[in-house]
Amino acid sequence: MSRASSFFVSEPHALGGSGDAGDSSDEEEEKLQDPKVEHMITLVGNVKDRSVLIVDDMIDKAGSWIAAAETVVKRGGAKKVYCMATHGVFGADCLEQLQACDCIHQIIVTNSFPIPDNRARNASKLVILDLSYLLSEAIRRNHYGESISPLFQHMLD
Repeated sequence: MSRASSFFVSEPHALGGSGDAGDSSDEEEEKLQDPKVEHMITLVGNVKDRSVLIVDDMIDKAGSWIAAAETVVKRGGAKKVYCMATHGVFGADCLEQLQACDCIHQIIVTNSFPIPDNRARNASKLVILDLSYLLSEAIRRNHYGESISPLFQHMLD
């Protein structure tokens, strides 16, 4: 596990998807984890020999993340897969399953949700981004009636 103080992409690009995906249910997760159940994942675009970012709001269960990573690596020929989420909830043995997946290069989350030290220490693929400065400065600026726009100005440069 490593900790990073900031993570900014100089030129963010849309990676696809319509943003209208519904919440996954426990039943869907179980189907993705059950090797006897056949499921279809559609891969759109060419990821051959490229790094792939799989992004969502949180990581709670491993099934869909592993299925997506295996799809882009085994069927699409991607060279590295990065799983990124704001909240690393990591229910049950999710973190351990992601760590064991050969198709996942790195798991990147923020420190918005506490991850027990013993679990984080055993996850060499895990990177935790620190939000403390950003959140504390946003709260301070809001309290004193100051603009929070400067906190995000670098994104426009």
